[in-house]
Amino acid sequence: MSVLLVEDDVAIGRAVVQGLSARGLAVRWLRQGAGVLDALAEAPIAAIVLDLGLPDADGLELCRAIRAAGHGLPLLMLTARGALDDRLDGFAAGADDYLPKPFAFAELAARVGVMVRRSEQLAPAPVKWEALCIDRASGRATWRDAPLTLEPRAFALLTELAIARGGIVSRSQLVDRVWGADAVITDNAVDVAISALRRRLPEPGDDAPGLAVQAHRGQGYALRLVP
Repeated sequence: MSVLLVEDDVAIGRAVVQGLSARGLAVRWLRQGAGVLDALAEAPIAAIVLDLGLPDADGLELCRAIRAAGHGLPLLMLTARGALDDRLDGFAAGADDYLPKPFAFAELAARVGVMVRRSEQLAPAPVKWEALCIDRASGRATWRDAPLTLEPRAFALLTELAIARGGIVSRSQLVDRVWGADAVITDNAVDVAISALRRRLPEPGDDAPGLAVQAHRGQGYALRLVP
């Protein structure tokens, strides 16, 4: 897993990337808010260092969007706004830590190290069913050790179905766990998402079964093997 740095100041960004890299941490650096949610969906991230003064986004709103998207990973706000009210606003938006500029890099590195260790300790265990293995920490799934190419929504659906280990998962459970309990999702939207997942599942081979999602009318969906 890596650290996501969102910082538009080139000098600060370079210093943070070089310093954290020297301490053995991989760092992905974005200079604007656009692309942050995509980056979180594309690869496993252990912690976020987020500048509030971005050229295209308000850092507080971006933090709220990260939390609303279901990302609970540790987040440190890095900003020149150091007043008490500013710090309280940051925590209210979902930040775990707050470091005003100017800062000592040793302190930033220590705080990031704590967040990364916490994230690693909280990383969920892989989900396994038959020949399917889902690594929730990395966002990757394999079937018979071969990687499956899944969009984030399909990955989340497959994860919930795999947790049931062949049991039926109701539509309402899928909506609550994949879209969120407050989401207003139509049955058609769930059907479309399931269809997209089905297209990504492995077909049976000469010596191995495939994987499918079976609909149970009035009940929900379940994974099954296809001979």
